[in-house]
Amino acid sequence: MTLAMHMGIDDVDDAARVRALEALALLDTPAEERFDRLTRLASAALNTPMALVSLVDLERQWFKSRVGLAVAETPRSMAFCSHAVAGRELLVVPDTLRDARFSTNPLVTQAPKIRFYAGQPIFSLDGHAVGTLCVLDTVPRAFSAAESLLLRDLASLVEDELNKNALVSARQAAEQALQQFNAELEARIGERTASLQESNRALTREVAQRKDIEDTLRQSEARNRTIIESSLSAFVSIDTRGCIFDWNTAAEHTFGWTRADVIGLDLATTIIPQRFRAAHHDGMARYLSSGVGRVLNQRIELPACKKSGEEITVEMTISAFPTAEGVLFGAFLHDISARLNAQGALQQQQKQLDAVLDTIDVGVVACTADGRINLFNHAMRDIHGLAHNHTATLAWAVHDDMFRADGVTPLAPDETPLHRSFHGEVVQDYPLVIARDGYKHSFLASGRPLLDAEGARIGAVVAMKDVTDLALVQHELKLNEQRLLAITENLPTLIGQIDRNGVFVFLNSRAARFFGKPREQLLGHPVRMAYSDAEFAKVGPHIETAMGGTRASFEGDMTVEGRLLSYYASYIPNLDADGNPNGFFAMAFDISERKASEIRQRDSEERLRTITDNLPVLISYIDRDTRFQFANAMHTQWYGVCPAELIGKTVEEVFGREFCAPREAYFYRCLEGETVQLDIAIANETHNRVLNILFIPHKRGDAVLGAYVLSTDVTATRRQEHQLTELANTDALTGLHNRRHYEVLLAAAIERAGRSKRPMALVYLDIDHFKTINDTLGHAGGDEVLKEFGRRLNGAVRKTDTVCRLAGDEFTIILENVDSVAECETIGQKLVAAMALAFDILGHPWNVSASIGIAWCAHQAATAQVLATHADTALYSAKHAGKNQYRVAGVP
Repeated sequence: MTLAMHMGIDDVDDAARVRALEALALLDTPAEERFDRLTRLASAALNTPMALVSLVDLERQWFKSRVGLAVAETPRSMAFCSHAVAGRELLVVPDTLRDARFSTNPLVTQAPKIRFYAGQPIFSLDGHAVGTLCVLDTVPRAFSAAESLLLRDLASLVEDELNKNALVSARQAAEQALQQFNAELEARIGERTASLQESNRALTREVAQRKDIEDTLRQSEARNRTIIESSLSAFVSIDTRGCIFDWNTAAEHTFGWTRADVIGLDLATTIIPQRFRAAHHDGMARYLSSGVGRVLNQRIELPACKKSGEEITVEMTISAFPTAEGVLFGAFLHDISARLNAQGALQQQQKQLDAVLDTIDVGVVACTADGRINLFNHAMRDIHGLAHNHTATLAWAVHDDMFRADGVTPLAPDETPLHRSFHGEVVQDYPLVIARDGYKHSFLASGRPLLDAEGARIGAVVAMKDVTDLALVQHELKLNEQRLLAITENLPTLIGQIDRNGVFVFLNSRAARFFGKPREQLLGHPVRMAYSDAEFAKVGPHIETAMGGTRASFEGDMTVEGRLLSYYASYIPNLDADGNPNGFFAMAFDISERKASEIRQRDSEERLRTITDNLPVLISYIDRDTRFQFANAMHTQWYGVCPAELIGKTVEEVFGREFCAPREAYFYRCLEGETVQLDIAIANETHNRVLNILFIPHKRGDAVLGAYVLSTDVTATRRQEHQLTELANTDALTGLHNRRHYEVLLAAAIERAGRSKRPMALVYLDIDHFKTINDTLGHAGGDEVLKEFGRRLNGAVRKTDTVCRLAGDEFTIILENVDSVAECETIGQKLVAAMALAFDILGHPWNVSASIGIAWCAHQAATAQVLATHADTALYSAKHAGKNQYRVAGVP
């Protein structure tokens, strides 16, 4: 893909645009005060440190004038202005770091660290956007409507300076043409004077010739009126006052006004939206005063109003032509709203597919029928450790880091899932291992061939899920850099006239280009010679119908200059004064883009459905009214509900209020623009599940239109996490809380005591003479003593008290809500008594005792360190007193 195509401009249009730029002869010329004056004015008026007049060349943008920027040019790949040129309208980027198109641009991440950009395209006389007047800032900022208007006005001044030389040349050429015309006119006057001196017979002959000319003129006018009335495009003609002079049938159908309704009315108040009327009047005034009109003989897109008030988008070509009554303007307009809507729907489908694939942690790769990788999501790149800008063909699928499930046997090229699916095999949960960064990761791969609507193979898709530890990485949504789609121009209406003998008698230049031959080689020759045998076989019956006096309309395909075009044609009989057919008029326009758009949209929807239906994730799209607009096939497997039955229904209508309640708050947070997730436990007759549900906002500008909802089964993961937590917090020998968990529990108990303002105590215990026990009974016997000691401690305290083993023969008890020292002494007595009965160790009785220290705290300001210090002091006091005793120490 070329740089121009990446920016949304096809190669042909960009080449023409660059030629228009070069024709201005401004590139690489010295600075000029007439431009510098305007950039200084823009910088001062809009309060920005930088202002530029930028000309966008084929591979660079060059600055004819600059304020606040040292460099004279930058590569086009880094150019903000290239996006404005592609869009042909004002581009404002309030914060470049928040715009996916520019956040990684070196001009943003490095000097001069651009954070704000506003650029208004500037145009050559032939309508090509050749550059911009732009202002930039190093901080984000808003850009008001008044500032936008000021930038447009300044850009118009730059545009006048830009085209000044071209205007001067055009004026000089016009003056020369006028002088030549005057000379020719004088010569004709001389000839006319001589002819008046001829005899009456010559005068009679001239009168006869004039009558023939008038007859021919009347026929030409009738032909033009038939062409205009039969045109599929609306034709509107206005005079210099802006009043409607002509209005054809297609215009009646397009705008809803009849010809009788609008003749003589002001065009601006009839079909031009209010916000554009001033610009229309200014353009008329500028043309009438200077003879220059920027939009004349250019195909442009603009909004228009129908009689009903509905606003539509039309494609317009307008020309000016002199008449006896003065200058008239004629415009052909074609409603392209349906085409734009289809392109918007296609763009939305592509964004939806990109958003889904780049936010799931399942690796997805797809290839085309020729083995070219055309889908390669972030998760799949991460799986193989590839850069996110990596590109590849089908040969990529063979890796030396891919092994069979045993992790040892390398996968042969024909065993890789993508190769198998590419050759027609459906792969389901195929186990494999990928060794990367010194680790082996286990995956389950599923894939299948991709088929089009007719069953032809168009490629393959594979999804891979990491099942090494059954943990899913939290989804990270990054919207793909938004790609602005170029609105291509339909071919204008093609017009031709064929006489009763099947011979071309009139062709406009566009019709001649359609047939791929000069007009001179077609006029006066049979229409049959313009077509191949196969093509004439298609249009021949329609020609016979029109020759018989009946209008024929049809669609067809034709190869022109090596390109297959789709067209809509209408053959209108040309009736003479008696109503008999005298040949026909042929009208046609190109509908290739509309059909291609329909095919791309269908393919996109089919690709989205195929990929999402094969992912082990529940995927849906819910609008702001909580209605399903999309659901993948996993809804049938999980809930037994066909996806088609969900579309258009609310979540509550399908699943009930109990289902919606725990999810509702998260959904509305998502509608505020936040990406949120939660775990929900669900149960049915066969099994229990834990779902991780991710809500991703669907944004368009600042508005949130709905939410993408991705639900993943994390039951096994959460169960394993719980088991790991239990193992990490439990002493393996006694089953009591270990030291790590003790510290957490003690901190929580101190916090509760502070909130409730109740006293608490901490108990330290050591088994007396435990080394002797270990030396005598061995480690197995010592372990039995520790386990029995822990059981007796648990039996001697309240259920609200917490017994922990710190290490070796050291134990501790956390006592909450202990109101006095006396209560602590009662607990100490119970603990001593609990050890009085001999232990049964490996079948032998053994007397075991403990030394006990208790720290009691009546206030709530004590820390864990203070409690531990006093409990330890009390413990050693009990040991020094002869062991098998307890001591209580109050915390001051």
